[in-house]
Amino acid sequence: MREFVSRGARLAAVLAIITQGAILDYYLIHYNGAAWAPWIIADVVAVVVFLWCFLYAQRYFETYDRLEQDENRRRTTQEWKKGPKIPRAPAILPLVYLGWLVYSSMLVARIVVIFKSFGSTLSGEKFLGTNLLEFVIAGTAGIFAFILAARSRKPTASQKVCLKFLQYHVLLEIIDSVEFLTILFTAEHTLMIPGFVYDMILAFGCINMILPTLGLYQLSATNFNRPKPRENFYIIQTILSTVFGNMPFLIIRIFLWTDHQFTNALFVMKNIIAIVQNIFELMHYFYPEKDHGKKESERGHDGGGDGGKIAVLGVRSTTRIPEKDDLEGATQRF
Repeated sequence: MREFVSRGARLAAVLAIITQGAILDYYLIHYNGAAWAPWIIADVVAVVVFLWCFLYAQRYFETYDRLEQDENRRRTTQEWKKGPKIPRAPAILPLVYLGWLVYSSMLVARIVVIFKSFGSTLSGEKFLGTNLLEFVIAGTAGIFAFILAARSRKPTASQKVCLKFLQYHVLLEIIDSVEFLTILFTAEHTLMIPGFVYDMILAFGCINMILPTLGLYQLSATNFNRPKPRENFYIIQTILSTVFGNMPFLIIRIFLWTDHQFTNALFVMKNIIAIVQNIFELMHYFYPEKDHGKKESERGHDGGGDGGKIAVLGVRSTTRIPEKDDLEGATQRF
């Protein structure tokens, strides 16, 4: 069942990328002329990269399972000490971060072109107007959700922390970024804003489309091929999404509210809540409770110089050779 859902999510992600790209390309061709048709190549590149990432994931898990079976077979002999050792747990999204980096870069490039050329002149009265464009760009959140659902393995405790962060925090930030970009529909809003504010809205909105790459990297094979995988990329993304997302979003929205009587009060409150929540999250990470860290250490989760920080995140990767019980437990979790 897990494999069926994974394959369905991969197919949905690819179809959503094609649909989103086709509509954005049509916007460019319709308003800027046929000379912009080569942007279709960007869609082809994004789809090919994602298909390659999904194929790599399949081969990655096949290799992992083969190594695990081979190690279990050789465990009763002396040969297994000399053979390749499987990692403690596999990556659940082996190379998706690369696909998202390419896709989001292509998306951001088109968003910049649209808003720098004709985006501000669109209205909601036409079919190819603000409503459809906003809906299509918001589809980025749906594509991200499909990508997360494309995992075919059960995550470990530490992977679940990052995965939940991506499922709840990042999805909301993408939606917030899309809503933030809609401020640039100045013709529909009859809004006159300074040029530098216009550029800041465009820049910060686009940056937050690319930031999820960090969280996806934490769950990648590139990270888990390390002797000790890093488990703090989602914390780095939390810091960056606060500095380049919620804080500037809040400041600009308050500026538009006070100087131009224009804002979305709901997202102003969302930015305030997100900033406070992120601050508390960072405080818990950098200043964990000593008693909690001690208890985790006694349970065997704390393995070295990182102290209680890694204990808070859950299971810690290590270079020791896995014991039989470890492998059996990991197999059951898959």
